[in-house]
Amino acid sequence: MKKQPVLRSVLCLLLLLAVLAAGVYGINGFTAPRIAENERLAAEAAAAAEKALLGNSVMLFDREDEAASTISVSADTVQSVYQDDERGLYLVRLSTSEGYSKLPILLTLTLDYDGKIVSLDINENPDDKELGEEFPLSFEGQDSTLAGVNLVAGVTFSSSAIRNAVNDGFNALIDNGLFAAAEKSDDQLLNELLPQVYPGLVNKAGVPQGEELAGSGSVSSGIKAANGSGFAWFVTGDESLLAVDSALDTVKLYNTAGEDVTGTADSSLIEEIQALSDANADDYTDKDLKAFGRMLDEDAELTAVEIPGLCNSVNGAYIAQTADGERYAFVARPYGYSNEVMDFYYVLDEDGAIDAFRIAELIIYSEYYSAYTLDEDSYKEGLLGLTQDSYTGEQTLISGATMTSQAADTAMQDVFEAYRLLMESRG
Repeated sequence: MKKQPVLRSVLCLLLLLAVLAAGVYGINGFTAPRIAENERLAAEAAAAAEKALLGNSVMLFDREDEAASTISVSADTVQSVYQDDERGLYLVRLSTSEGYSKLPILLTLTLDYDGKIVSLDINENPDDKELGEEFPLSFEGQDSTLAGVNLVAGVTFSSSAIRNAVNDGFNALIDNGLFAAAEKSDDQLLNELLPQVYPGLVNKAGVPQGEELAGSGSVSSGIKAANGSGFAWFVTGDESLLAVDSALDTVKLYNTAGEDVTGTADSSLIEEIQALSDANADDYTDKDLKAFGRMLDEDAELTAVEIPGLCNSVNGAYIAQTADGERYAFVARPYGYSNEVMDFYYVLDEDGAIDAFRIAELIIYSEYYSAYTLDEDSYKEGLLGLTQDSYTGEQTLISGATMTSQAADTAMQDVFEAYRLLMESRG
């Protein structure tokens, strides 16, 4: 007799499930056609938007079918190029993976036949940080110099990637003779030289990091590197020049063509530049000596040295007399995550092999890393004994921490180059 209530409960449950299943079936039967219809309408809207964008344009280049293209394009960022004679426009589809997330940013660049930007549409941007509405609007009306386009503070990697992709779009049309390149000003040419001639002053996106300074005399203005690696000075006069003054006291001058003209420069100009740098320089000596004091025996004597040449992120070099012989101590300060300056300390032996390595904090803002794994002690030990010849770049890789890996690689390469230049100068 007691089994009947249980049986009734089971039957009620089965009935309820049957009703629910019927309801779900009914809902699906009702909503499925609506979902399909919405998808169809969305596809038609996308097709209409594509048709409105392209109009009666003719395809000039398509990366997926280069054999059918009538122009040649080398830049991988350029996906397709269209020409619309009716509206007097070129449309360039662009894709760049050089932003912060390294995922594709999709763009549509529209230009008129005079080589001026009509619009820049950011069709897809997977990066977390917002560029803002003003950034794409700043491209409108610009010619191939992009003189009026400034990168977005805090989003330099993505905004720089977009700017570079637009530059590739311009070059694709210019290289095929569809319109002429606009002429860049001397200031713009010299600013664009910075990443090439002195990478220590810029981050991985090629953007100068530091403080703008006023000049004097024949020097109009300057930039003081945030990592203490040196200065960039802009010289006006009969010829516009870019002067870079390293923290290790080497001055180089370049003209707008990127040619090294240091040898023909007036010595008084170089002295003027050095005086400006000295007046604005920060002294890291005490900090460096304290760090190296933990890496060398207590009787070691360190002497600061200058290095004839540009060592980029290296801003401290010392010869150390120790009980085991002469050692060479270097500090490199590259830019890591979020452009934070990182302090890498190295001691090299007489053969140029790493004898000791120290860094106060290898992973900055670790809460922002989602997938990195690292045994820091093993990582540091893996660098010992490396030389410029045995270093391959793989030894500094950190899974899930790209910016830190890049900073460590920069520091290694710059320190080995500083050692080479020092040995070369000593004969």
